[in-house]
Amino acid sequence: MPHRILVVEDSPDLQKIFARVFTNAGFEVMTASTHSEAIIVLEEFEPDLVLTDCFLAGAGPLVVSTLRESRPKLPIIVLSGDPEGARRLLPNADAVLGKPISLAELTQTVLHFMAAVEADRLSGDAAC
Repeated sequence: MPHRILVVEDSPDLQKIFARVFTNAGFEVMTASTHSEAIIVLEEFEPDLVLTDCFLAGAGPLVVSTLRESRPKLPIIVLSGDPEGARRLLPNADAVLGKPISLAELTQTVLHFMAAVEADRLSGDAAC
């Protein structure tokens, strides 16, 4: 079963790029453009990791706080044009990466967290 990623990004171009990159890397990918869409997708799609824009139409922090409440162990990677500000705003994010970001760096970060998810699965400690 492939690992699942939820990409929450309000830029249609970035959403398509991220979905294509991670699908080509063997992940199952779902996308959402808003906080509301992300919550709906989460009801049916159980991701192993969430990649979200920090300032997602003003709701990036809301996405992170909602996910932390409902799935505290779910890895959350935040992308931001102001990574230092995002780290202060979102201390509960597992990683904050600056935009622009190379796809190689982003993929390596995702693979790092997926390795931890897999280790948790093997030890019987589910990510959700």
